[in-house]
Amino acid sequence: MSITTFQKMSNSSIYFKKLNAKVGEPPRKRKCKSVPHLLPVVLPSSPPSIKTRLGNEFFHQESSLLANALLGKVLVRQINDEEHICGRIVETEAYLGMVDKAAHSSCKRSVRTEPMFMKPGTVYVFSIYGMYHCFNISSGGDGTAVLLRAIEPLSGLERMQQIRSESQKKSCHRLPTHQLCNGPSKLCLSFGITKELNKVDLADPSSIIWIED
Repeated sequence: MSITTFQKMSNSSIYFKKLNAKVGEPPRKRKCKSVPHLLPVVLPSSPPSIKTRLGNEFFHQESSLLANALLGKVLVRQINDEEHICGRIVETEAYLGMVDKAAHSSCKRSVRTEPMFMKPGTVYVFSIYGMYHCFNISSGGDGTAVLLRAIEPLSGLERMQQIRSESQKKSCHRLPTHQLCNGPSKLCLSFGITKELNKVDLADPSSIIWIED
């Protein structure tokens, strides 16, 4: 049976993961406390469809609840009118706002952290090391958000390989499937996520990136 686990991180953020996540290799070795009262996430049995795009109401919950609710959901990125890539979310991390020392919003509201204070479901993309990106989703509560840590690729694998090759200016076609999205920056590379998507509303029907049930 699928079990969701969480771990309280040292600075306050909370890490969530599905123990039976299948991303091409055994789950990473990490001590997680099992939470038996949390219901298992029911994974979609059919290919994702734009008809199941999650609306505003889904994101209107505190970050820890949203982080858990996102497990098993599908991130979809539109490439063009006839093509999209998608993957199942298997790891998340909740940031609890200004009381959370690990959150970017802990110090103060700024131009950089503005998406964390916008309506729930707003994309917050930030860069690390000057070359990689991380994808976050604002949640209910000022300055709170959820970081997507890992995704299980479902469709568009060849396109993901191509996007990574182009962004890194080297061939990534032989990259094992489980290494495409098994980290915050890796999933951004494979999905072509950059700061151009910052402040995008995931519930907006016209957005090129969204979450499906």
